[in-house]
Amino acid sequence: VAAVTYGGEVSLTIVNVVSPQDVKIWEPTSITAKKGDRVSLRLVNKHTDEHGYEIAAFGVKEVVAGDRTASVSFVADKAGVFPIKCQLHPAHVVGQLVVLE
Repeated sequence: VAAVTYGGEVSLTIVNVVSPQDVKIWEPTSITAKKGDRVSLRLVNKHTDEHGYEIAAFGVKEVVAGDRTASVSFVADKAGVFPIKCQLHPAHVVGQLVVLE
């Protein structure tokens, strides 16, 4: 059995805000990590309605209640560009995770 080794760590606070176009988005919309990094995200929902945060390629699927905070963590074990969306409102909240080799 091979040992699992991690690269670095990416820790960010992601906040649900309203864009200038009056669209609710998670900010920042783009996250960059290196393959092998542990990615830890603190999701802050500043709205009264619940919002989702999903990065399907890494099994992340969280629902953050209104005016609440949630945390997710995963290992970025594959390189590429992966969509981030709100599974509850997919047309409104989009972004991307870029994992470099």
